Amino acid sequence: MLRQGDTGDWIGTFLGHKGAVWGATLNKTATKAATAAADFTAKVWDAVTGDEFLTLVHKHIVKSVDFTQDSNHLLTGGQDKLLRIYDLSKPEADPEQIGGHTSAIKKALWYNEDRQIISAADDRTVRLWDRVSMTEVKTLNFNLSVSSMEYIPDGETLLITYGRTIALYNTSRYCPAQI
Repeated sequence: MLRQGDTGDWIGTFLGHKGAVWGATLNKTATKAATAAADFTAKVWDAVTGDEFLTLVHKHIVKSVDFTQDSNHLLTGGQDKLLRIYDLSKPEADPEQIGGHTSAIKKALWYNEDRQIISAADDRTVRLWDRVSMTEVKTLNFNLSVSSMEYIPDGETLLITYGRTIALYNTSRYCPAQI
């Protein structure tokens, strides 16, 4: 179900998943939507009409989806501990994969003008990955499982939630932000 952000009014429905939807995002122009679900799929939709463009099958539950700035690639993460990068212009091609987390991925985001990826997982880490080399650049360790995170690009801030804590991290030094 899609609702108007400021009023909460129902404005449409995306029908197609056979399980709970764990994550959703819009592209930069709000013309495409992507969803991550318990039915082991990520789907790409026409955000205006609600029509399904594409189903991307995974081996386990998908928890997170994120478009690149140009909407040409989709990043997914989930229970199988892998980050996948799909080229949406070649949906039949196998996705690029990045492994390294030891537990389910809760959230994965494009970062630094899509040159890097940030991922948060049940293994109590947030990891920074280089997009070109597909290697881990930095790991932040926490004493509890990371439940979610959001990147705030204008202030170079990463908001991370774990346990009963909301932490702000400065992304230029990857240390707690001074408020």
